[in-house]
Amino acid sequence: MKTGYFNQIDNDLTMGYVSISLYPSKNKNVLYEFKSLVPNWKLLEMHKSKQLSDNHFEKEYLIQLNSLDANTIFEQINFLTGDYEPILMTHGNKTSFCHRHILAKWFEEKLEVEIEEFKTGLVTRSKGYMKKITQKRLFENE
Repeated sequence: MKTGYFNQIDNDLTMGYVSISLYPSKNKNVLYEFKSLVPNWKLLEMHKSKQLSDNHFEKEYLIQLNSLDANTIFEQINFLTGDYEPILMTHGNKTSFCHRHILAKWFEEKLEVEIEEFKTGLVTRSKGYMKKITQKRLFENE
Protein backbone atom coordinates (compact mmCIF):
# COMPACT_ATOMS: atom_id res chain seq x y z
CA MET A 1 0.00 0.00 0.00
CA LYS A 2 1.12 3.53 -0.81
CA THR A 3 -0.19 7.08 -0.48
CA GLY A 4 -0.16 9.83 -3.06
CA TYR A 5 -2.05 12.76 -4.54
CA PHE A 6 -4.24 12.98 -7.61
CA ASN A 7 -1.87 15.16 -9.67
CA GLN A 8 0.67 12.31 -9.67
CA ILE A 9 -1.60 10.01 -11.66
CA ASP A 10 -0.46 8.98 -15.12
CA ASN A 11 -3.49 9.23 -17.41
CA ASP A 12 -2.50 6.22 -19.49
CA LEU A 13 -1.87 3.89 -16.56
CA THR A 14 -4.56 2.18 -14.51
CA MET A 15 -3.51 1.22 -11.01
CA GLY A 16 -5.14 0.70 -7.63
CA TYR A 17 -5.90 4.36 -7.00
CA VAL A 18 -8.28 4.75 -4.04
CA SER A 19 -9.71 8.17 -3.23
CA ILE A 20 -9.74 9.00 0.48
CA SER A 21 -10.92 12.55 -0.21
CA LEU A 22 -14.25 14.17 0.52
CA TYR A 23 -14.51 15.32 -3.09
CA PRO A 24 -13.75 12.72 -5.77
CA SER A 25 -11.04 13.04 -8.37
CA LYS A 26 -12.02 13.88 -11.92
CA ASN A 27 -9.37 11.46 -13.17
CA LYS A 28 -10.97 8.46 -14.87
CA ASN A 29 -8.27 6.14 -13.51
CA VAL A 30 -9.42 6.61 -9.90
CA LEU A 31 -11.81 3.67 -9.79
CA TYR A 32 -12.26 3.30 -6.04
CA GLU A 33 -13.27 5.38 -3.02
CA PHE A 34 -12.97 4.53 0.66
CA LYS A 35 -15.11 7.09 2.47
CA SER A 36 -14.59 5.78 6.03
CA LEU A 37 -11.02 7.13 5.84
CA VAL A 38 -12.11 10.62 4.78
CA PRO A 39 -12.04 13.18 7.60
CA ASN A 40 -15.55 14.39 8.31
CA TRP A 41 -16.75 17.51 6.51
CA LYS A 42 -16.87 19.73 9.60
CA LEU A 43 -13.29 18.82 10.51
CA LEU A 44 -12.06 19.58 6.99
CA GLU A 45 -13.94 22.88 6.80
CA MET A 46 -12.73 24.06 10.21
CA HIS A 47 -9.13 23.25 9.27
CA LYS A 48 -9.45 24.88 5.86
CA SER A 49 -10.80 28.09 7.43
CA LYS A 50 -8.00 28.08 10.05
CA GLN A 51 -10.45 27.57 12.92
CA LEU A 52 -8.56 24.37 13.70
CA SER A 53 -4.77 24.03 13.86
CA ASP A 54 -2.88 21.16 12.24
CA ASN A 55 -2.34 19.64 15.71
CA HIS A 56 -6.03 19.78 16.61
CA PHE A 57 -6.99 18.39 13.20
CA GLU A 58 -4.60 15.47 13.70
CA LYS A 59 -5.97 14.78 17.18
CA GLU A 60 -9.59 14.78 15.94
CA TYR A 61 -8.82 12.70 12.85
CA LEU A 62 -7.02 10.12 15.00
CA ILE A 63 -10.15 9.83 17.15
CA GLN A 64 -12.05 9.04 13.95
CA LEU A 65 -9.43 6.50 12.83
CA ASN A 66 -9.21 4.84 16.23
CA SER A 67 -12.92 4.04 16.04
CA LEU A 68 -12.02 1.73 13.13
CA ASP A 69 -10.20 -1.59 13.10
CA ALA A 70 -6.94 -0.98 11.22
CA ASN A 71 -6.50 -4.61 10.19
CA THR A 72 -10.03 -4.90 8.79
CA ILE A 73 -9.73 -1.61 6.88
CA PHE A 74 -6.33 -2.62 5.48
CA GLU A 75 -7.75 -5.95 4.28
CA GLN A 76 -10.85 -4.31 2.77
CA ILE A 77 -8.75 -1.83 0.79
CA ASN A 78 -6.51 -4.60 -0.54
CA PHE A 79 -9.58 -6.65 -1.50
CA LEU A 80 -11.15 -3.62 -3.20
CA THR A 81 -8.20 -3.08 -5.56
CA GLY A 82 -7.79 -6.77 -6.40
CA ASP A 83 -4.54 -7.41 -8.27
CA TYR A 84 -3.41 -3.78 -8.00
CA GLU A 85 -1.44 -2.38 -5.09
CA PRO A 86 -3.66 0.17 -3.32
CA ILE A 87 -2.55 3.80 -3.58
CA LEU A 88 -4.53 6.00 -1.20
CA MET A 89 -5.02 9.33 -2.98
CA THR A 90 -5.94 12.86 -1.86
CA HIS A 91 -6.05 16.37 -3.33
CA GLY A 92 -3.02 17.45 -1.26
CA ASN A 93 0.49 17.74 -2.63
CA LYS A 94 3.92 16.60 -1.47
CA THR A 95 4.71 19.63 0.69
CA SER A 96 1.39 20.50 2.32
CA PHE A 97 -0.31 19.18 5.44
CA CYS A 98 -2.50 16.23 4.48
CA HIS A 99 -4.59 13.61 6.25
CA ARG A 100 -3.03 10.85 4.10
CA HIS A 101 0.19 11.22 6.14
CA ILE A 102 -1.73 10.89 9.41
CA LEU A 103 -3.52 7.84 8.00
CA ALA A 104 -0.29 6.23 6.75
CA LYS A 105 1.41 6.73 10.10
CA TRP A 106 -1.66 5.24 11.83
CA PHE A 107 -1.47 2.12 9.64
CA GLU A 108 2.30 1.88 10.20
CA GLU A 109 1.92 2.05 13.97
CA LYS A 110 -1.14 -0.22 14.23
CA LEU A 111 -0.04 -2.88 11.74
CA GLU A 112 3.77 -2.56 11.73
CA VAL A 113 3.83 -2.06 7.94
CA GLU A 114 5.66 0.46 5.76
CA ILE A 115 3.54 2.78 3.65
CA GLU A 116 5.58 4.44 0.90
CA GLU A 117 4.64 7.65 -0.89
CA PHE A 118 3.78 7.04 -4.57
CA LYS A 119 6.62 8.13 -6.90
CA THR A 120 8.72 9.17 -3.86
CA GLY A 121 9.48 6.00 -1.92
CA LEU A 122 10.17 5.78 1.78
CA VAL A 123 9.29 8.84 3.82
CA THR A 124 9.05 9.82 7.45
CA ARG A 125 5.71 11.22 8.49
CA SER A 126 5.03 13.55 11.36
CA LYS A 127 2.13 15.83 12.26
CA GLY A 128 0.48 15.52 8.84
CA TYR A 129 3.64 16.17 6.80
CA MET A 130 6.19 13.92 5.12
CA LYS A 131 9.89 14.05 4.42
CA LYS A 132 11.70 11.81 1.94
CA ILE A 133 14.20 9.44 3.51
CA THR A 134 17.59 9.80 1.90
CA GLN A 135 20.40 7.40 2.64
CA LYS A 136 23.39 8.87 4.38
CA ARG A 137 26.78 8.32 2.88
CA LEU A 138 29.51 6.60 4.83
CA PHE A 139 31.13 9.00 7.32
CA GLU A 140 28.59 11.74 6.62
CA ASN A 141 27.99 14.03 9.59
CA GLU A 142 24.51 14.09 11.07
